[in-house]
Amino acid sequence: MITSKSPRKVLQLAYALGVEVLPKYFSPFSRHGFTKPQLFACLVLREHQKKSFRGIEALLIDSPQWLADIGLAKAPDHNTLSRAFNEFVDPDLADSMLDLMAKLAASRKFLRGDGLKPLTLDSSMFESRHVSRHFERRQRDSIAPPKRRRRKHRKKGA
Repeated sequence: MITSKSPRKVLQLAYALGVEVLPKYFSPFSRHGFTKPQLFACLVLREHQKKSFRGIEALLIDSPQWLADIGLAKAPDHNTLSRAFNEFVDPDLADSMLDLMAKLAASRKFLRGDGLKPLTLDSSMFESRHVSRHFERRQRDSIAPPKRRRRKHRKKGA
């Protein structure tokens, strides 16, 4: 699998994917200030950079060339990004996006191999860095087996 540490490349690839698989707007009656692919690219960049909605807004404001790469004149507001995120988290849309992303990756030769092995992606909708306390406890318990306590034998009559 090809990965990138460049935020600009991640933004551009996410935008290209969004243009290929997403409709242009959420609704024909929406304001049409930003397209779905543009907002999708911003949200992918947010996840890549592990930033909040306000943090990614500030990063985009400071990077006008990145905005120009995806056809934006100004950065989306953090509220706009938050609302778009809630729209994209819809399970039906996420399933279809994962299928389309796998097909796109295969068509662009991003995937190596014969194509017979299944592609696995995480679609849990949790943050990539989310770990539950239960998981941490189970992991800690499975690494070191619990120590056995020796029973002390008491003498009778003492």
